[in-house]
Amino acid sequence: MVRLPHRRMNRLFGVATSIILLGLVFGSIGLQSARVRGHIPYLNAPMPTPKPAGLVLRLDQLPAPEVANVAAPVASTPEPTAQIVAAVVETPAATEAPASTVAPTAAAPSATVAAMSTPAPTVVPAATAVPATPTTVPTPQPQAIPPAVFLEPMDHWYQTWNNCAGVTTAMTLSYFGIKADPLVLSPIFRPNANDKHVESYQVTDYLHTQGLKAETYEGGTVDRIKRLIAVGAPVIVAQWQNRTDHAGIGHYRVVRGYDDAKGAFLMNDSMEGPSVAIKYTEFDDLWSLYDYRYIPVWNDKLDLAVRRVLGDDMDPKVNLPRAIRYMQGRIEQQPGNAELWFGLGGGYFRMGDYQKAVDNYHKAVSMGLMKKTPWTIWYQFWPVTALVNVGLDDEALATAQENINSAKAFGEMHYERGRVFEKRGDMTTAKREYQMALVDDRNFKDAQKAVARLGG
Repeated sequence: MVRLPHRRMNRLFGVATSIILLGLVFGSIGLQSARVRGHIPYLNAPMPTPKPAGLVLRLDQLPAPEVANVAAPVASTPEPTAQIVAAVVETPAATEAPASTVAPTAAAPSATVAAMSTPAPTVVPAATAVPATPTTVPTPQPQAIPPAVFLEPMDHWYQTWNNCAGVTTAMTLSYFGIKADPLVLSPIFRPNANDKHVESYQVTDYLHTQGLKAETYEGGTVDRIKRLIAVGAPVIVAQWQNRTDHAGIGHYRVVRGYDDAKGAFLMNDSMEGPSVAIKYTEFDDLWSLYDYRYIPVWNDKLDLAVRRVLGDDMDPKVNLPRAIRYMQGRIEQQPGNAELWFGLGGGYFRMGDYQKAVDNYHKAVSMGLMKKTPWTIWYQFWPVTALVNVGLDDEALATAQENINSAKAFGEMHYERGRVFEKRGDMTTAKREYQMALVDDRNFKDAQKAVARLGG
């Protein structure tokens, strides 16, 4: 047997290893579900054709139908999906006139007027009938909306790595006739390509620069999203991608329609395609960790209709406490759902009650949330900020470092570590952490201010 030179054997070993690794990569792709393979752009999957459902709304039509506001549910309200069933029983067919032509139910008020117009003195006590109205029924009464609505036109793109925010924003802009390249938006939202998340304020701030109105609200329901779509406003939501192929991966998607016959929303999803149907029940399940957060997007033409839908929820002083009550009600129904406890903590954090935020975060952790979805803080990093704010500095340092190690780029975690070291008087280490935050995100304004404050 001829003995090969050592260098030649190393080369052959390297080639063989490369072939094996390539085989494993392509094999793993082949073993993925059709749902995953169907949306990978470089596999040249054909672009699905959007399938409108029911009433198709376009901005170049007459003003969109006006839909009355429905107050957010109180704690004792049933699951949102149960509300939907009750709300659409009497909805008009998709071929009928839009919701603005459907008169609100007026049975109760008319009965009161008739009683008051009767001269007989025995009807004076009729005013006592008012308390008989169930206190759980929101006022004004829900106005009927079409059983299916689809917003047109809206472009679709598949995302590149960690770019759902940029692509979702571009798709939403296209509905309003504003062209934006998702690859151009990506570095605006994520200057470091390894960054794993985009905050909702970054999305709304950019939409404002494009002349649109957009705000982040908490405590959304299936019914609220439907009513916004029914007046012509697309809605961006923050959720888990799904519970199977991409479990534990945070995701932005834009809702562009709904279909009660299918019991589903229709959305442009940068991972899965245009007009993808997601059942109301699945949609609701993927939402809880994110406080049921939603971002309606609208322009001047839709302003009055959107304001009527949102009502006093447009005021954060109303929306946040209401969202907390809603989360508490959901927890009463599902006390073993750790994501609901985490979501409740997020609500308290945004209210400025950091101790309650930490308490609910610890509750979720004790229930195994981080073992089930270890990347949770990649997308919702408020627990570390809350830990620093209540003085649990050692836990904050450890949690921040753990997520820096797993995410590789995480400016917010470096910033929070810098805050701890600055509190402790270690300005050298604090400055270094703030500088690292800017390496991960050069647009991070708080880190810029901190570095300048420490003479950076």
